[in-house]
Amino acid sequence: ERWLPRAADVAGHVPRLFFAPVAASGTDESHFLPNFCRGQSIFGIVVIAELLAIVITLITRRLFDNLFQDLALISLFMQWIGLASAAALCAARRVLNRLPNARALGFAYLLLLAVELVVSEAAVWVLWASGGAASPRPDWYAYFHIQNFTVAAILEALALRYFLARHQLRQRTLSEARARVEALRSRIRPHFLFNTMNVIASLMRSAPDKAENAMLDMADLLRSMLGESESLVPVNNEIAIAKKYVDIESLRLDHRQRVAGDIGKFPRKAVMPVLMLQPLLENAIHHGVEPNPAGGVIGVRLWEDGDALHIAVTNSLARTRSKGSAARSGDNTLDSLRARLASHYGPAASLEATEDRDRFTTLVRIPTRGGNP
Repeated sequence: ERWLPRAADVAGHVPRLFFAPVAASGTDESHFLPNFCRGQSIFGIVVIAELLAIVITLITRRLFDNLFQDLALISLFMQWIGLASAAALCAARRVLNRLPNARALGFAYLLLLAVELVVSEAAVWVLWASGGAASPRPDWYAYFHIQNFTVAAILEALALRYFLARHQLRQRTLSEARARVEALRSRIRPHFLFNTMNVIASLMRSAPDKAENAMLDMADLLRSMLGESESLVPVNNEIAIAKKYVDIESLRLDHRQRVAGDIGKFPRKAVMPVLMLQPLLENAIHHGVEPNPAGGVIGVRLWEDGDALHIAVTNSLARTRSKGSAARSGDNTLDSLRARLASHYGPAASLEATEDRDRFTTLVRIPTRGGNP
């Protein structure tokens, strides 16, 4: 059982589009508008604006004899509106983020409409200065403004409504994930708790040091499961809690479990969802070690590979078990963990379970960057 560092060792090192959607981050979760100051947002705006320019070029009447000249002029105008809108939302981001969503939605809509009017008016003056229009108020002046304003009003309303709906969906998903975390914190199995307390009581006279350590481990484990904590915590914190859980289960199972593993070194900034490793170990012990009178072996491995953190937990299976029974018995726990990973990382994270002969393996992949808190 030397696969994890002692809690004392860990404690010293762990401090307690207008057009295009943007990947969420912890700083953007409280507001429905994406961060339009990012290069990813700008790139999305450029792409979507160019696609709109192509559509408009194909469905409107010719401005020049050459189709590509039309496309170039319309593309320039669309990019001008898109980039100016992004710049305006970027500049107003701090003010909008302090407002309630309904008021921020209204102000953002009015801001985008104002940007469209200014850019359209500037485009007319640029055409007049370059000789493309006879005067600053040509015959098509009113039609040009009405057409641009109508199209912009519809597209901007749809875009802002999409952002708001996406934000509401994300908030509901995060609320469900937090509820799952709270359920995990409070769902200590009664027989595990009672049996552990009985083991501690039996050790009070024969091995008081072990009983004292077990009580401290139990207190830390309960504090982690029942206490208020962040959704994403340092990997070393999770390792420390898992170590305490394994130590307690080792006493309860009378050392029928054997743990072997390979734990890499992780920097302080490496984080993972809270209570991710402990449920995997609990599932392995409950479905792999407890049913086997002879006990079993649990393998644990954590390592970084490129931009991902990998967790592999394996457990031996009793020979009397039918094929696939381990996967079915742990479905609830694993499904809950999959839902939590999806809420934090979306499709970038994964949890796979496989059964091969007498071994059951759970493999988790978590991105080292990103994640919703």
